[in-house]
Amino acid sequence: MATVHRAVDEVLEREVAVKLLHAHLATDPAFLDRFRREARSAAALAHPNVVAVHDWGETDDGAYLVLQLIEGPSLREVLRRRGRLSPSQALGVLAPAAAGLGSAHRAGLVHRDVKPENLLLSGDGQVHVTDFGLARAAASATSTFGADVLVGSPHYLSPEAVRGRPLDPRADVYALGVVLFECLTGRPPHEGDSPFATAVAHTSQRVPPPSTLVPGIPPELDGLVVAATAHEPDERPEDATVFARELALAVPGGMEPLALDGLLGDTVVPSRPAARGSTVALAPGDPTTVVSGRPGPPAPPGSTGTRRIDDRDVDVAASTRTHLDDVGDESADDVDQGVDDGPGGRSRGWLVLLVVLALLAASAAGGYLVWDRVLAPVTPIPVVVGEAHGAAVADLEQAGFDVRVAQDRPNDLEVPADHVLDQDRDGDARRGATITLVLSGGPRQVTVPDVVGDTRELAEQRLADAGLRPQTTEAHDEQVAAGLVVRTDPAAAEVLDETSAVTLTVSLGPEPIDVPDVRGLDEGAAAAELDGAELGMAITGRVHDVSAPGTVVQQDPLDTTAHRGDTVDVVVSLGPAPVEVPDVRNMLVDEATIVLEELGLSVEVDRRGGFGSWLRPNRVFEQDPGPASDLLPGETVILYAYDE
Repeated sequence: MATVHRAVDEVLEREVAVKLLHAHLATDPAFLDRFRREARSAAALAHPNVVAVHDWGETDDGAYLVLQLIEGPSLREVLRRRGRLSPSQALGVLAPAAAGLGSAHRAGLVHRDVKPENLLLSGDGQVHVTDFGLARAAASATSTFGADVLVGSPHYLSPEAVRGRPLDPRADVYALGVVLFECLTGRPPHEGDSPFATAVAHTSQRVPPPSTLVPGIPPELDGLVVAATAHEPDERPEDATVFARELALAVPGGMEPLALDGLLGDTVVPSRPAARGSTVALAPGDPTTVVSGRPGPPAPPGSTGTRRIDDRDVDVAASTRTHLDDVGDESADDVDQGVDDGPGGRSRGWLVLLVVLALLAASAAGGYLVWDRVLAPVTPIPVVVGEAHGAAVADLEQAGFDVRVAQDRPNDLEVPADHVLDQDRDGDARRGATITLVLSGGPRQVTVPDVVGDTRELAEQRLADAGLRPQTTEAHDEQVAAGLVVRTDPAAAEVLDETSAVTLTVSLGPEPIDVPDVRGLDEGAAAAELDGAELGMAITGRVHDVSAPGTVVQQDPLDTTAHRGDTVDVVVSLGPAPVEVPDVRNMLVDEATIVLEELGLSVEVDRRGGFGSWLRPNRVFEQDPGPASDLLPGETVILYAYDE
């Protein structure tokens, strides 16, 4: 839909990218109207993971956008070079891209054409999403594509897009799920015989879990791909922000930025018809109206074909003519110096010249054939990524290539140390070409930090920051307060592979124990009982009680739990309290008895006769012990009384 030019903004003195829309769109009123609206909406986005739209306008050459210039490859070029990405590398690309898309979704925008070609990686590893709204604008160009046309990339179209239904952010989530599948497996999930067949496959076939193609992919990633590419939009994450969050949770090793060595600068991309990520126009439901591309310009007059040599298109006929012209000029001069210019001399000279030219041409052709077919033939380059260093070198040298090993050895979680992480060339090359291998340094080595005594949250954060994966268990500890780390396994200062698990043991505090009931025991027995439970005893008081002296009559705490070493407070009996004997003399015996018994005393009556029994019958005339004496409850008071 457009051609991109590098340009200079003369006002702000900065390099920019200018996207000039193709001429067939420039005169379409519907497209231009939609283009203006989409350009304004895209320019309003301000997010570090979205290519900034600086300006837009229209000239005689057509409509254009002025965009932020991204120096680096697209995700498509990365996948073409590397084949596929590790889960951590896929997270490093798609999480920022989803964050950028999420900002657009919050602003009410739907991208509609999410694909690896529209995810750009800058030199600092930043990911940028581009071409917001361009597919939507092109879809409105009905004078070019026809009514109800669908514009997008068939490999990444959601089922509702293929059916021509309205689209919302979940259509972009579907495309993100397909791109995630392709990053993990190196290929899209559906590949039809035509763009339309590929698009329709999204409505009839489900995207399989990536692990069916690449064993070892975490189940969480399988689940996210399946959920994001569900046929029904309601079954997908609601927008790209939710997708980014679920992707981060599904990758246990965390994010790994892509090393872009060899992918920056001018990237030579082999030409191929109907590129996988091409944006095409499809009429939903009608396979006869597929528009998969536009015819290129006609071949220049007189051209006889091209030959593909070392990724360069060479006009064989033109170069051959030039070479023969040069040879012919030199040969003609040489022949003219030794040939008679008589009537037959010129014809003989031309004959000699033709013979010389024929011999030179035969010699050149023969030499080229020897070089091309014997000395340096074009040979397939073995793919040695993942092989051990020695085996990879042997395979390449056996195929006739020179091998150079790069000095840098990037760390990688999946490729073991001294195995090939990347090779700078694939496809075909001439024997003797140099293939550069990048060897893996294996997983990054991480020292376990000392987090003993830290809170659980702080310890988990410090381990995650170090590149390790914290796991937590809990246990009672008599010395370490609840919520603090008691120990780690492996211990601090040990060296582990990045993303290795480290188990944190977090204290639950001292272990609780049941407090025994020691009421009714004497002091010694109570102390022994509590000591057996690893508790102390403190006598906090002694009180009079009906219990025998020295008996525990109260304790605190009771019917609960405590911790080892805690103290139980007890109250010990002094025995019953003494009673002051009242003066019951001159009372009737029955009255005196009642008074004394109410005080807990026993009563014994000793009756006497005599003269007093006439004057004071049935009255107490003496008591033992006497008034104001102290007796313990239950002791006896003797009453001396006259007979009745």
